[in-house]
Amino acid sequence: MNAISYINGDAQVTDFPACSARPLAALVQSCNDLLAGPGGYLSPDNSLLALELGWQTVGTADVADSVIHAWVAELLTNSTWGVLRYANIGAIKAIIDIAQLHRNVASGHTPPVAAWDAADRAARAAARAISRISNPAGVYAVRAAYESTAIVDTRHQAALDAVIGNALRAHILASGDSRRNRIVELTRHAIRSWRDLAGLANPSEPSPRQADQPDRAAAVRARLTYPAHKILADISQR
Repeated sequence: MNAISYINGDAQVTDFPACSARPLAALVQSCNDLLAGPGGYLSPDNSLLALELGWQTVGTADVADSVIHAWVAELLTNSTWGVLRYANIGAIKAIIDIAQLHRNVASGHTPPVAAWDAADRAARAAARAISRISNPAGVYAVRAAYESTAIVDTRHQAALDAVIGNALRAHILASGDSRRNRIVELTRHAIRSWRDLAGLANPSEPSPRQADQPDRAAAVRARLTYPAHKILADISQR
């Protein structure tokens, strides 16, 4: 994500560019870490893959709270990339109930605080009942759910970070040797879901803003064709 931050022109190059939603940036950075070789460096192909994923997050930072809640619900229960698959029978209902609370908020019907508290307690109880030895991924899946009850106010950055961290850990533990491919796949789904929920155009398609500013759009595209290894070299010299 440093490359995206650099391309975006951020005053300080960071793993969390101002133009990208923090949860998505965290997922892309995880891909970067998993794809890196023993020395911590990416191969040319993996550099391009990481840059491609990072570019998909551009323009996702400023979205309505409803988008974040709807996206968290998908992170928990989506049939393709949600963490629900890792939960045991006793924890499934707890995760689904929390996801539904987020969907209620996204649709404009904010549940009372008591409902969030009850869902949090139920999920924590379910997590305690899961064996950390036989199903560690399930433990982290439920943790992602109950940590998400703290983002009733979506400005709680630490809570959202905890949700993403636990969800990532669940996927990684469940994927074994295929964890790199799994996290890349997860990240693609997560970015696509965020963009769809926010009504954002695919980065490969011109947005209305780009159409109104063809010169600026051309400059952005030109920067994105700059070889990834040169971008990373430029960053290291800053």
